[in-house]
Amino acid sequence: MGLSSWGTLIVGCEKMDKDEITFLFQGVVDKSFLRGSFAAVRRFFPSSRIILSTWVGTDTSGLDCDEVVLCEDPGFFYYSPRAGEKPNNVNRQIVGTRAGLEKVDTRFCFRMRTDFRLTGDGFLRFFDAYPDSVDAYQVFSHKLLAACYFSRNPRSRVSFPFHPSDLAFFGYTDDIRKMFDVPLMTEEEANWDTGGQRYNRYTPEQHIFVNALRRDGRHVPCGYYKDANPQAILETEKYFASNFIFLTFDQFDLMPSKPTFVMKVHPNSFMTCYTHNEWIGLYRKHVDASTPVPAEDPEREKIEKFYKPYKICRLIGNVISLPFKSKVRRRAIRTGVLEFFLLPR
Repeated sequence: MGLSSWGTLIVGCEKMDKDEITFLFQGVVDKSFLRGSFAAVRRFFPSSRIILSTWVGTDTSGLDCDEVVLCEDPGFFYYSPRAGEKPNNVNRQIVGTRAGLEKVDTRFCFRMRTDFRLTGDGFLRFFDAYPDSVDAYQVFSHKLLAACYFSRNPRSRVSFPFHPSDLAFFGYTDDIRKMFDVPLMTEEEANWDTGGQRYNRYTPEQHIFVNALRRDGRHVPCGYYKDANPQAILETEKYFASNFIFLTFDQFDLMPSKPTFVMKVHPNSFMTCYTHNEWIGLYRKHVDASTPVPAEDPEREKIEKFYKPYKICRLIGNVISLPFKSKVRRRAIRTGVLEFFLLPR
């Protein structure tokens, strides 16, 4: 695979011109941020189409995109009945992404959330870098590029199997359609008995991928979000190595708009996710034993470097928030402390 100075990607023996890529932005609209996001696509992919999928009633005037898709909002569930719980927006993601994909008529699609911005076209060099798969575990016609962040390692302390990141995908449009051709989360699944407490049966990422596998006729040995039995862990690794390539935000040319996704502020969230080099380790272990794995992992080193000051600031936030009874208020205080001390200025 190679990338010419004219922006033509060589995939195997095929050429992929940039006008064969559609950028699908899905989610709520922050017009000031999206203007910059669309301008970035026009800069790096001037011949590509831009589709925005959002909700009925949203003001999209003045945005430089080729098509706007307005969907009826399916609503959300809370992760659990406990007070102060966060909303699970998986049904919004499924409805909005599927509606947008219906308007995509190019072979390739870059689907991303509206709170991310493209910063380049270097991600293309990864698309065909690891072409092999375990036949029994290959779901898509070609691997999808996905973000490392939120691609959970089920062997970590947050042992969530079948949890690839859903922040962004690049690949063949039909493969992304297959990923999102899944049923909506039901009220029963939103109030699942996970062993003594009511909680969503799966996280949004798991709900999408587990149901994509089931729609493909596959048995998934994971009954709920933290059912990290040995078979679930092993199959997670084989499916990840055969269907995705996990990239850091820098490799993926993605810039988040929210401090939530900044490693220096929230290294704890990155701790339990695969790095790119760790994904290469999965590929070597399960697919191609001849693939070299870099001896050093700068991304993991960076996460661990940021973790110590994070723990100190988190402790400060916990102490300050103690007098408040509201879980939402305590969370806001802790987050405020982290962002005040750690957010790059």
